[in-house]
Amino acid sequence: MRRVALITKHEKARWIAPYLAPLGYEVYESSLFDTDILGTFSGEVERTLSPMDAALTKAKKACELTGADWGLGSEGSFGGGPAPGMINWNDELLCLYQASTDIAIYAHAAGATSVQELTLDGRVPLKQKLLGLPNQLWILRSEQPIEKGLSAKQLLDRLEQIGSSSQKVKIEPDLRAMHCPERQKMIAKAAEDLVRRLSETCPQCQAFNFVVKEKQSGLPCTLCTLPTEQAKSWTHICDACGYRNDEIVPQKGADPTYCQFCNP
Repeated sequence: MRRVALITKHEKARWIAPYLAPLGYEVYESSLFDTDILGTFSGEVERTLSPMDAALTKAKKACELTGADWGLGSEGSFGGGPAPGMINWNDELLCLYQASTDIAIYAHAAGATSVQELTLDGRVPLKQKLLGLPNQLWILRSEQPIEKGLSAKQLLDRLEQIGSSSQKVKIEPDLRAMHCPERQKMIAKAAEDLVRRLSETCPQCQAFNFVVKEKQSGLPCTLCTLPTEQAKSWTHICDACGYRNDEIVPQKGADPTYCQFCNP
């Protein structure tokens, strides 16, 4: 078994380890590095690194501090997506790093999420909103110090204690992995993507992660025959030896729906 060190404060191994175990990777957690110094969801520490840089930093620290050859970094983010401001979007990134080769493999999963800031007003009562996310924990911001990891009951009890005072309150989801079930599912999907990347090897040097990394646009429109942004081929690239293999798409042409000339 290859031992993989995962430095985390948020119990992430449980959503990653089961996927990597069948491939011979034993993921174990370490708390030798405080990942919160790279930024927190709740804002006490500003995030200054990109998700890729943050995940790689964590993976390298895992190797450095534990002496393991393999380190794993995990970084989640919210926002962006295909419709910023309209859809809540969660991105999860995993970085598997091997110290002896200095090669990093990135895996990714993203999708819409229902976790969001809650309001006390509106047509739907707060209790009903909380019932829709039964295992999600919450953050309460008020004039008191920030309170994290509150269950729905604890949150409602605290709001009752605050009562009709003039305190302004703000209710946010606690987005730390152990408190956010929807993040847990997305981390598991990223682990599945990592398994795919570890399973697809270069035919020339057998290195991992021989997956599609480039798209060649230009599939001709079936109506006007002009090139579109649709892929005419995909290229698998080896990070280790640079071997490339083009995979031609089976379609002969692109639907005019995707043509910038027929359907501008």
